Amino acid sequence: MAAKESRGSIILEILIVLMALLLVAVILVPDRIWKEENQITTTCRNNLNALYEAEQFYYRGNDAYTDSLDLLLNYVHTDSGLIQRQQLVSLTRSMIQVFNNVLAIPVVEKIAGISQGMYEISGDLMGNDRYFRRYEDLQARSMELMREIGRLDSSATIPNFSHLKVYIDSLTSLRDEISDFPLQNGILKAIAFVDTIISYLPRLELEQVVGEVNTILGDVDAFGKQVKKTDIVKVSSVADRLNKFSGRVRTNINQLQTVSLDQDLQRLEVEKQHLTELHQKFLSPDYFMLSQRYALTSLGETDSILLNLNEDNFHCPDDGQLYIIRIDSAEGARHLTVECPNLLDVFSQKFREDVAPLQNLQLFGAVNQLDTVIVQTKAVLDENRKNLRRYTDILLDIKELLVEFDNIESVLFYRYTKDLENFVDLVQKEKQLSVLKPAIEDILNPMDTLATRIETGNIRDLEEKVTYFEKKLTRLDSLIEATRMPRRLRKKVKLNAEVFQNAQNILGQIKSSFNNTDAQNLREASSKLEKDLLNALEGIKERVHVIFYKKHINHGFIKDGEKSWEME
Repeated sequence: MAAKESRGSIILEILIVLMALLLVAVILVPDRIWKEENQITTTCRNNLNALYEAEQFYYRGNDAYTDSLDLLLNYVHTDSGLIQRQQLVSLTRSMIQVFNNVLAIPVVEKIAGISQGMYEISGDLMGNDRYFRRYEDLQARSMELMREIGRLDSSATIPNFSHLKVYIDSLTSLRDEISDFPLQNGILKAIAFVDTIISYLPRLELEQVVGEVNTILGDVDAFGKQVKKTDIVKVSSVADRLNKFSGRVRTNINQLQTVSLDQDLQRLEVEKQHLTELHQKFLSPDYFMLSQRYALTSLGETDSILLNLNEDNFHCPDDGQLYIIRIDSAEGARHLTVECPNLLDVFSQKFREDVAPLQNLQLFGAVNQLDTVIVQTKAVLDENRKNLRRYTDILLDIKELLVEFDNIESVLFYRYTKDLENFVDLVQKEKQLSVLKPAIEDILNPMDTLATRIETGNIRDLEEKVTYFEKKLTRLDSLIEATRMPRRLRKKVKLNAEVFQNAQNILGQIKSSFNNTDAQNLREASSKLEKDLLNALEGIKERVHVIFYKKHINHGFIKDGEKSWEME
C-alpha cells in the first residue's frame, strides 16, 4: 500500500513539473514569436524603403529607374557626392570630438557650468519680470541681480576669470553652431579660443571668483525667499527654479576649488595639438577642397540609408526571395513599385482558382463580337470622313459618332463586362498584391451587378445605346444620300449603317447566353476573392512548438512614394 502511494506521489510531482514548464512556455514562447514576427516585418519594410530611396537616387542621376539590383548598389556606392558628404561628416565629428574633450577638462567644465547656471538665473529673472513689477522692491532687486551676474563677463576684480568665461562660452557656442561655419574657419576659431584659455588659466583669481560668485548666490537665495512671501508663488514657480539653478552654480564653484590647474593646462595643450594636427589635415591636398565646405554634423536620413545599402537589403528576411522592382510607364510618367515577394505565389494561385469558373463565360465572346462590329463601323466612318472632309455637315456628324463610339464604356453593362474580362486575364498574368489588391477591390461591385443583370436579363442600357447608334448611322446615310457630290466620289462612300446591322443579333446572343450558373459563379467568385484577399492581407499561420503559431505575411510595397502599410 505504501509503495502504491509513493508511486502515485511521484507521478503527481512529475505532472506538477510538466504543468509548470507548460505555464512558463505559454508565457515566454508567444512573446518570443511576436518579437520575431515584428523584427522580420520591420527589417523587410526597412529594406523596401532602402531600395525605393536608392531607386529615387538613381533616377535623379540618370532620369530613369533600373530593375538591376547590382547596378543600383554599384551606383550608390560609387557616387562621389555621397562619399564626400560621408567624409565631411567624419571630419566634422573628429573636430567636435576635440571640442568635447576640451570642454570635459575639469576646470573648463566647471567654469562652463557656472556660466550656464548664471545664464539660467538671469533668464528666469527676465522671464518673470511681469510678476516682479507688482512689487517695486522685487523688480528693483531683480534688475540689480541681473547686473551683478552681467558684471562677471567684464569684472575689473577678476578679469582673467571673465576672459576665461567668455572664451569657454564661445567654444561651447562654436561646437553647438558648427554647421554655420566652413570646417577650416571653424577649426581656426577653436584653436584661437583654446590658445586664449591656455593663456588666461594660470592667472585665474580662484579665491576672488569664489567670493564674488558666492555673494551673488547669496543674493539670489535671499531674493527667492522674498518671492516666496508674495502671491507670485500662486502663478509662478520662479523661486524654486532660482533655488535649483543656484544649487547647480554652487556645486560647480565648490568643485572648481578642487581641480588641478597644472594637470588641466597639460590636457589643454594636448587638445590644442590635436586641433592643430586636424587643421593640417584639412589643409592637405586630399581634404583641402572638402574642408572649405560648411561643417556637416550628420548625414540626412536618405544619405544614411543609401550608405548602409548592401546585398542583405535585396532579400526578404522571411523567405529569402529577391524583392520585386516594377517600372511602369503610363501617360508619359514613370511609376515605380518596390514590393515584398513573400507568399505572392500562394496568394496569386488562390486568386486564379477563384476566377477559373469565369474564364469561359459566353458573355465575353458575345461582347467581343460587338467590339468587332464597332471597330468595323468606326473604320467605315473614318474612311468616309477622309473622303467627305469637304462636306461640313456630314463631317461633323461623323466626328461626333466616332467620339460616341469611343465612349461606349459609359454603358455600365458593357464596361462591367470588359472590366471583368480584363480582370480575369490580369489574374492569370500578375501575382503582385500592389496590382491585384486594387484590381480585386474595384471588380467586386461590377461582378455582383453583372450577376444581377444575368439573373434578370437586363441589358437595357446596352440595347438603348445600340438602337441609338443604329438611328444615327441611318440618319447619317440619309444625309449622305441627299447630298449632291461627284459620281466618282459617291462610289467611294460606303453605307455606315450596313456593317452595324449585326449588332442587334449580337444583343440577342448576349441575352441568350445568360444562365443562372454563370450568375452563381460570379457571386461565388466575388465572395471567394474578397475572402482570399483578406486572408492575403492577414497572412498565414505556421504551427511551431506543437501548440503555438507563427504568422507569415506579405510585408507590403512602396508605390510612387506611398507605403502600403501606412495606407491600411
